[in-house]
Amino acid sequence: MPTLRIQGVDKSFSGEKVLDNISLEVREGTFTTILGPAGAGKTTLMKIIAGTLKPEKGKIHLGEKEITAVRPRFRRIAMISQGYNLYPNLTVYENIASPLRAERYPDSEVDKRVTKQADILRIRHLLRKQPHELSGGEAQRVALGRALVRDADIFLLDEPLTGLDYKLREGMTYELKEILKAENIKGAVLLYATPNYEEALSMSKNTILMNSGKVLWYGDTLEGYKSPPSLDFAKYFYSPSMNLFDCSLKRKNQTLFLVASKEVSLPVTHLKDKLPEEEYVLGLPTHAFHFERTKNMMAVTFSLTLADVTPAGTVLHMEFEGKRINGYLPYPKDFPRGSLQLFVDPEDFFIFMKKSGLLITRYRS
Repeated sequence: MPTLRIQGVDKSFSGEKVLDNISLEVREGTFTTILGPAGAGKTTLMKIIAGTLKPEKGKIHLGEKEITAVRPRFRRIAMISQGYNLYPNLTVYENIASPLRAERYPDSEVDKRVTKQADILRIRHLLRKQPHELSGGEAQRVALGRALVRDADIFLLDEPLTGLDYKLREGMTYELKEILKAENIKGAVLLYATPNYEEALSMSKNTILMNSGKVLWYGDTLEGYKSPPSLDFAKYFYSPSMNLFDCSLKRKNQTLFLVASKEVSLPVTHLKDKLPEEEYVLGLPTHAFHFERTKNMMAVTFSLTLADVTPAGTVLHMEFEGKRINGYLPYPKDFPRGSLQLFVDPEDFFIFMKKSGLLITRYRS
């Protein structure tokens, strides 16, 4: 199956640019997440790939063929959007069969494909039901079945889990990953749009990070998470966002330090060849705070303003020298407001250039 290439695509609505010079190449057989907040341009990009929107500028290629002006029905692209958009007057069977009927498949082939897809999605018992008889999770599976039953070069999934409750969404994340290994999908380009970085981490090999109509980063999902390539990535890929500290290069006696405060100061003489400027930014992931001190850890005192306790964990909202800091604990715990001393391993800090925003290195002592 062919590679998808997007070259210099622009799109505006009412004079406001929604996509700004988007250029990407997504190889066949890859599962890629388009990650970004609401308004990032994810849905608009998918609609342009599908052909339901036209770009003002730029080209779309599928393999060697340009498909920018090709009508949607001739693009061999299957798409599921945020709303399930099931046909209310058709049974589940006929909803799944509808794209095959439109392409004039014989009845025997339609039946074979629909029942096979229903088995993969575990909804064969629902085939004779109407959409109004389905739960949210069941309707989501039917919408998936209608998209995945087709032979397609590209499968576009635009926030397909939006609207499901937490537990159902959590279960479907794993199931969807397994469903997308089906034979008819292997070798295709699969793009999955979501605002949820955890879905990107758990599901896809590659991630495209978007915000305000621009591609901020494109690469290996896990590698990006372990070593954020830029400040933009650090701000948008994590939830809560990575903590960022402005710092300066200072010398004390014969030792160079990156100093953000009296308590946050890293000796960097051994990194001096990588630090040509005076101003930098230190990044610290929210999960890098500890209650017990081990060797080499630095003690940092915070003023706790609020702790959000949820079944999934505890988010600490703290103040540090007038700056809002977030911490995350993977378990529920109550905290009294006031002064809170936590410990940080210096090697959990990342050093970014302040001017360019690019990562220099993860700190090593």
